[in-house]
Amino acid sequence: MKYLYLPLFFLTFLALTCFAQSSLDAGLIEDSLKTNANAVIRFSNTSYEHISAEKYRMRVHYAITVLNEKGKSSSGLTAFYDGNSEISRISIYLYDSKGKLLGKKKKKDIRDYPANQSFTIFSESRVKVFRPAVHTYPYTIEYDYTVEYTGLVGFDIWLPQEEYNISTQKAELTYSTNNENDIKFKMLNHDFEFNTQVVDGVTTYRWSACGLKAIEKEPGMPNYLNVFPTVLLSPNIIEYLDTQGDFSDWRSYGEWVYNLLEGRDMLSEETVLAMKALTDNISSEREKVKAIYEYMQGKTRYVNIVLGLGGFQPMLASEVDEKGFGDCKALSNYTKALLNAVGIKSFYTEIGNGNRQMIKFPDFASANQTNHIILCVPLKEDTVWLECTSQNIPFGYIGRGNSDRYALLITSEGGVLAKTPYYSAESNLRNSTINLTLSPDGSCDFNLQSNYSDLLFEEIFGLLKRSEKEQREYLLEQLSAEGLSLGKIALKENDLKCAQGSMNLDGHINKYATKTGTRLFIKPNYLLKESVLETVSNTRKQDIFQEFGFTINDTLNLKIPEVYKFEHIPADIVYSSVYGDYSISFKSTEDNVQIVRTLIINQGDYKPNSFDEIRIFLKNISQKDNENIILVNN
Repeated sequence: MKYLYLPLFFLTFLALTCFAQSSLDAGLIEDSLKTNANAVIRFSNTSYEHISAEKYRMRVHYAITVLNEKGKSSSGLTAFYDGNSEISRISIYLYDSKGKLLGKKKKKDIRDYPANQSFTIFSESRVKVFRPAVHTYPYTIEYDYTVEYTGLVGFDIWLPQEEYNISTQKAELTYSTNNENDIKFKMLNHDFEFNTQVVDGVTTYRWSACGLKAIEKEPGMPNYLNVFPTVLLSPNIIEYLDTQGDFSDWRSYGEWVYNLLEGRDMLSEETVLAMKALTDNISSEREKVKAIYEYMQGKTRYVNIVLGLGGFQPMLASEVDEKGFGDCKALSNYTKALLNAVGIKSFYTEIGNGNRQMIKFPDFASANQTNHIILCVPLKEDTVWLECTSQNIPFGYIGRGNSDRYALLITSEGGVLAKTPYYSAESNLRNSTINLTLSPDGSCDFNLQSNYSDLLFEEIFGLLKRSEKEQREYLLEQLSAEGLSLGKIALKENDLKCAQGSMNLDGHINKYATKTGTRLFIKPNYLLKESVLETVSNTRKQDIFQEFGFTINDTLNLKIPEVYKFEHIPADIVYSSVYGDYSISFKSTEDNVQIVRTLIINQGDYKPNSFDEIRIFLKNISQKDNENIILVNN
């Protein structure tokens, strides 16, 4: 990154060099920026102006040239606002392939909708939307709009390339503030041109980039914060709806959140007595937590609430108790209050949920790294983590989207970073037994029994509460066999251990083996799909990111028709690599072969120097999995 501290006339010259107004003729786009690109951002200027303690102004001005049909989804406008913000103006201009102005869009062309999702019942959030109705490529559309804010807790992450397969000619971010309301920032994945200037007590920060080539999406990509040029911004001091906060580090950030929680965990005496009665005869503290957690699950349902401080402050626990609903904040705070009623301490916990949102930077406190609330319950023998938004998720299991990452415990002393549970390749397990009876025509009847645990339990978790019709439809799409039909279906959760379940299926496959003359060729099919890379391209540019490790054990018992005998059975083999391990063995009798197959994939972020080894490993697995068992007619 380049740090420049220059006089104002030099800063102006630099800005003009990269950002001088240029023609929007699509023919002037450099060939290098068209490679792998569906659209090209011609210029993008985002500016924040900190006007007073609570007031901000954001201006966004950019133009994007859409090269083909695939790029059309990137050409629309989606501008959000709420009760604490207002979009004061929007201008939209449309240009043809030569950069000739076709017209300016009118206010009536811009739609305004509630930004509510189906599970949101209270929200002040709204969105202005525009989608250009153009089908001749290339074309260019220019947007220019301003949002006035009364208080900001955090800023959107600045991505001069917002998506894969989009390139950027030039982009700039500026932030202006007085010296009493400073910010912190973090630059990622690019050598941004960066400078500051101070005029009349106002400091302006400027980040710029030119000629950002399109990033092609590849299988197994790392988190976008590891790939895309990015600038993170966060205020050090905030004033928001009569609250003040210090975001200079995670501890002080947590103090602000803790103050939002004060007095919101009170319950009626009736509820407190009910919780004591529920747990009085339970000796284990962990079992008491489980009883209260399952009580909460049975009593509540999840709805999203974004109203005033509702985006950051939970409903009163007594309201949740009375109404029976709440969002992640409200349900976690309510569960915390229920546990407190029986003397069990827990921590309201902020976390980033999902692969695209997480607390990645322990040294950089910011609200834009979190989007969810869970509960941490430290016990003498263990720490229990609770996901409070699902009525069905097993006790003590927080799911793939919350696992193996930093979470911020909100304590009376402020925020404390802690790591959530890590689910290992050994515990993320699928054990399957497939019994097949082959017919002379190549069809077969089968029974599949499969047991799942931890992160692989999520492969069937979503099906457990579905109707049999929905289960059947989903499984018919997922099971990988030609002409497959299902008979009996049975899915269940294991009540004895956390995040375990099983599936038992009966069915028929019209074509399991291929008949050629007097022979049957059988490519073993284990029916269930696997989330594994197929190969590694020789031109791959990005790291391979394996989000979590897992183990798959398949035992396939194949009974062959009486009129056939084995002519060829593949040899046993073992393959090992940095990416994982694979083994397969074959044991046969006169009329049966048992195949035992194990695949272990390791979690990791794999660099290009390991690509050749992984490529060979995946190729060997594919070749072995596609090797035929051959039967010949007696």
